[in-house]
Amino acid sequence: MQEISCFISPHGYGHATRAIAVLDALTRIVPELQIRIITTVPESLFAETLENFHYHPVHVDIGLIQSSALGADIPATIKALDLFLPFDTSLTENLASICRNSSLILCDIAPLGIAVAKLCGIPSILVENFTWDWIYTPYIKDHPEIEKHIDYLQKLSTGADYRIQTSPLCHPAPNDLFCGPIFRQKTKSNQATRDELQWQDKNVVVVTMGGVDQKLPDLGLLKESINFSFVFTGQNEDKKIAANIILLAKDNPTYHPNLICAADIVICKAGYSTVAECCQAGVHVITVGRSNFAESTVLENYLKSTLSGATMTQKDYFTGRWNPALSEVLRHPRPHGFKENGAQAAAKLIATIAATRP
Repeated sequence: MQEISCFISPHGYGHATRAIAVLDALTRIVPELQIRIITTVPESLFAETLENFHYHPVHVDIGLIQSSALGADIPATIKALDLFLPFDTSLTENLASICRNSSLILCDIAPLGIAVAKLCGIPSILVENFTWDWIYTPYIKDHPEIEKHIDYLQKLSTGADYRIQTSPLCHPAPNDLFCGPIFRQKTKSNQATRDELQWQDKNVVVVTMGGVDQKLPDLGLLKESINFSFVFTGQNEDKKIAANIILLAKDNPTYHPNLICAADIVICKAGYSTVAECCQAGVHVITVGRSNFAESTVLENYLKSTLSGATMTQKDYFTGRWNPALSEVLRHPRPHGFKENGAQAAAKLIATIAATRP
């Protein structure tokens, strides 16, 4: 295997970080590997971990159009799907020319890559803990017009040559590998990260919404919680706005897995990458409920069972009424972090598949 092409959904950063972790593990098995990244996720995210790759900024997936970090706009999503599906022949042909020298096409979870692989006559590998047809299905009742897109995407997903499913898994399906959470490896000790960020020796609560712009909650009650330091990621600038409240800019150079591992508590939406990084960290975690995201309930339940996690309502989140949830998770000892990274098993399978190619 000399080259692999990767089609990565730009819905949040979770699909990109999962693919990055797999590719990082794969390059340790195949050091000479050439990587093509095909997505609109910012190139800088890949450069944080990967050294040698070619970046092609192509729109490959719709996912869900988000109205905010915690909300989805389903009518807007359907309009976007109407324009994007079925795939235009010129699009798949142009992408096939980009991928013509690749041995494999890896998809997380963008189905466009599967269509391009079939056009190229090379194997496709789908990496997922859910597929879009599963995510869209609950919306049929109120938006029956989405069903045609579900049928189209389901045929593509089931047409992948190989399928890797990862924990926490939303919808079991026939697969070639089921592995544990996939996460980018931390690169520093927890204490080194805390020293670098000049965190005080108290309970540090990192608040992250997975790369999506987040509206700050009412900070009044948080300022009174003097036993905690609150760190909000994804902001416009690095700034200390209270004795115990710090903002970190989107372009802050701190590697996100290091940030999660160094925290005492993480408050987040239940998205795959943050959940997986919390598993690596063995950190106390509180998720903010998202009733209109089918994946969220699965991830929330997984965190409760593996990390003694808790949830809070969006109302409590935005009003700053966090103390009940903070107290609940602190009743438990800090969880043990996961030593096994599912990326290694996924990379091993991909290398084995490539080795069988003529």
